[in-house]
Amino acid sequence: MKLSDWLTRMIDGMPDGASITLPVATVKEWVNENGSGLDRDFTVEEVGKFFDRSPVTIRTWIREGWLDAYLFQGREYRVRESALEEFHQNQRRRGEQSQAK
Repeated sequence: MKLSDWLTRMIDGMPDGASITLPVATVKEWVNENGSGLDRDFTVEEVGKFFDRSPVTIRTWIREGWLDAYLFQGREYRVRESALEEFHQNQRRRGEQSQAK
C-alpha cells in the first residue's frame, strides 16, 4: 500500500476545510519502512491512532473477533495490513448500509 493510499484513508469523509496533525516521526517511519512504510504489521497503538480509538478499544475489537490479530512474542498484539484493510472495509460497508436505511 502506498503512503498516499494510507493518508487518503485517514482523511476520507473529512470536510475539505478540516485539518489533521501528524507527528513528523510517524510520517518519517511510514516513508522509511520498506519503501511505502506500510509493508509491516501494526501495533495496537498504531491501529488506535488510525481509527482515533484507545489501545483498550482496539484490544476489545481483537478479543471479540472483529479485528484479526496475533500475539507477537506471546505478549503484544500485532495486526497485519491485510486484516486492517479488511476491518476498515467492513466498517465502511456497515456505515453505508446504515446510511441507506
